[in-house]
Amino acid sequence: MAELELTGMGELLKRLEEMGKAAGKIEVATLKEAAKPIANDAKSLVNVSSIKHRHIRDDIKIYGVKIKDGVRYIEVGPGKDTNWRAKFLEWGTSKMTARPFLQPAYEKNKKNIIEIIIQKLREALGL
Repeated sequence: MAELELTGMGELLKRLEEMGKAAGKIEVATLKEAAKPIANDAKSLVNVSSIKHRHIRDDIKIYGVKIKDGVRYIEVGPGKDTNWRAKFLEWGTSKMTARPFLQPAYEKNKKNIIEIIIQKLREALGL
């Protein structure tokens, strides 16, 4: 009968777990970096009124990473203070035509997002 003894398995599992945690941090930082061009373009595309109040442009944020069906993603958009007004601009109303700013910002940067993600992951992995 043959016997097999494995040594160092606990250490290997510990290292793999540490690598997983590091990969998660890299993924979060990469997604946030890739979202910056969208946020910047959305700020430049949104209409700004002359009324003195908090403007949508000043309230566009990059939100934290979320997970849905095992896929991590990040959201870019107005905060709670201006979200109710932003949807009127983005989609329009029965009396006002849409003046979108988020969708065009995303469309403009779609290819750039992929390039940023590839570049940041290569840097993090040392490739």
